[in-house]
Amino acid sequence: MNPRMQGFERDTMMAVVNSKRVWLLHLAVNALLMVGFFYWMRIPEESGLQFVLTVVSGLLIAFVTLWLHSATFAYFRPAPVPSLKASLRRSAACVPAFLLWSVIFGLGLWLIGQLGNYDEQIGGGGRHALPGFLRRMVTPRSAFSATSWLVGLLYFFFWPILFLPVGAEVAVKNFRGFYTVAAFRPLRELRFWIVYFVCFIIGAYVPYKLVWMTPTKPTTLNQQTWSLVLRLGVSYVLLVTAWLVLCAAIVRASDGGAELPSEPALEPVALTPVP
Repeated sequence: MNPRMQGFERDTMMAVVNSKRVWLLHLAVNALLMVGFFYWMRIPEESGLQFVLTVVSGLLIAFVTLWLHSATFAYFRPAPVPSLKASLRRSAACVPAFLLWSVIFGLGLWLIGQLGNYDEQIGGGGRHALPGFLRRMVTPRSAFSATSWLVGLLYFFFWPILFLPVGAEVAVKNFRGFYTVAAFRPLRELRFWIVYFVCFIIGAYVPYKLVWMTPTKPTTLNQQTWSLVLRLGVSYVLLVTAWLVLCAAIVRASDGGAELPSEPALEPVALTPVP
């Protein structure tokens, strides 16, 4: 076992449990950002003032979003006493680099998502590339299904696991984080892959099932409304909690073994006899 990963799951969970202020901040700020984004989409652009308001408010929403999440990565870095204020202060200068990382990350997801539109062509080409005896064992439908699963794995697992640790490094080391070795350490840790899978199930799959749950028996409109509000609330809390656990896990898998700054050692003082 890698000595750096000893107590990995326990340390990750305790880091989040001991960060109630960060958890509450994410619950509040992310909700406000979603509401702000909703109203930002509804701003008309019929005059110059409205256009300026659209640009300024859009930049503000983007800055706060990037600042919040980059500061979260910085907060979970090894430190004698984690400080949210210090993390926010340090991360403000890293927002441009974090924006570049976000663009690359989003572009990668978009490109992988485009592969899903060509799963039949990719699956068919892969099947025809197989040797004859294997091609007879693989049906076209199986080839299409395997391609769809592969695209899903790339989209939801391999690309995030590869590039999210880079974002954690960029959030602290600015542009130097793009080529630091620590960003690729989680790839070699099976325990990190397991934590990511659990966070994905709790923070993405379960909320998806809750939001799209359909009633199995006739209910009133009032009951359906309260059910939807409750399911959305639970899904939101699960999403935020899983994201914070994942942030802490990424940081600890990247350089959780980094030495913390220590107090300077006291020099021995020579005692002289009093005359």
